[in-house]
Amino acid sequence: MPDTAGQTRLCGHDLAREVEEETGWRLRRVRRLFGITTWTGDDGAGTRHEADYLVEVDGDLRRPALEWAKHTAYDWFGPGDLPRLKENRAPGEYLIHDLIAKALRDHPAEF
Repeated sequence: MPDTAGQTRLCGHDLAREVEEETGWRLRRVRRLFGITTWTGDDGAGTRHEADYLVEVDGDLRRPALEWAKHTAYDWFGPGDLPRLKENRAPGEYLIHDLIAKALRDHPAEF
């Protein structure tokens, strides 16, 4: 039988490391797992499984420390901003839009 407590700590540690590496922010609390998405990139690396979370962080939210070679922009999105996430995207490229729309629809009190 798997040690779910150990797996949770490992996943939490990995998530905290990823948040800090990708943004410069420190993970304070995981509020919710929104789900796991499976997708295939266009880089030939095969199928990916992405876990998406709602988290609380510490740090300067106005200045994420992004890896600019991997990210060309960032922004904050609410319900009125969702159409922007479809701009210049083909119908098969709505992963981010659909994730945020689902989160806002299913858990409006958390935002």
